[in-house]
Amino acid sequence: MSWIPAISPDLEVLMRLGLAVLCGMAVGFNRAQHFRHPQPSRLRMHVLVGLSACLMVLAAGPDLEARSRVIQGVATGVGFLGAGEILVDRRGNGHDDPTPQVHGLTSAASIWFTAALGVTVAAASPLMALVALLLALLVLSRSGQAHG
Repeated sequence: MSWIPAISPDLEVLMRLGLAVLCGMAVGFNRAQHFRHPQPSRLRMHVLVGLSACLMVLAAGPDLEARSRVIQGVATGVGFLGAGEILVDRRGNGHDDPTPQVHGLTSAASIWFTAALGVTVAAASPLMALVALLLALLVLSRSGQAHG
């Protein structure tokens, strides 16, 4: 199902990858600005998550079973990234307390969401991904100055 008529398959792949990058940039830029000090690594991480999810689904080809397995793998892998985002020690106070602090739920959810955008751009409707992106940015902009 082509979202733009009369373009070559290669051009469609390039457009989908480009859209996945733009979606990741939009979410990543939002998350990078929600901390006391801007964190450009968050922008890069979101771009790479969206792009890699899109790339893996596209690489699976048109076989629905293969795509399903890839999407399951993306969901599992992104779950590990999200867990790391939540359990990272942000105290920075040098204490030896090994107890992880729970922070970063919104950032973890945004990583998950960025992967879903990449999958949606690759496997479904890019328009659906853009609408979801706009809705997520609306929600993230309403969350105030969160710190995680």
